[in-house]
Amino acid sequence: MSQAQEKELRKRKIRLMLLIGFVAVGLVASILAAMFRAGVFAQMPASQLYGNWVEQGVPSYARDSFTISAGGIYTHGRLISTKFDFDGSQLSYKHGGTTYIYMVEDNDGAQLLRTKPTHYKSSFRKQ
Repeated sequence: MSQAQEKELRKRKIRLMLLIGFVAVGLVASILAAMFRAGVFAQMPASQLYGNWVEQGVPSYARDSFTISAGGIYTHGRLISTKFDFDGSQLSYKHGGTTYIYMVEDNDGAQLLRTKPTHYKSSFRKQ
């Protein structure tokens, strides 16, 4: 094989690799665009948490509950915190010296799992 033929073969390989790279990038971009349109990466708004939350799987006399509204966090009808943080999947607030952290357990935001304080994990369902 002559040097000119080897040079032409190298050029063809480079062009083929570039073409494959562009096709792969286009494919990944179209998949990501479809996922964005379908709402896969959409974060749940904090307003979806607004309502009364009741602890599940415990007797009624020991059941914990709280209410989330735009004004803050309420328990037993009393405002315990005016500030809470929600990043789309994790809710946190402070009451006294204790930080409470809840993770959204399902896609529709109807169930929370309390992960802190760590004395036990409890599940809460929106009523």
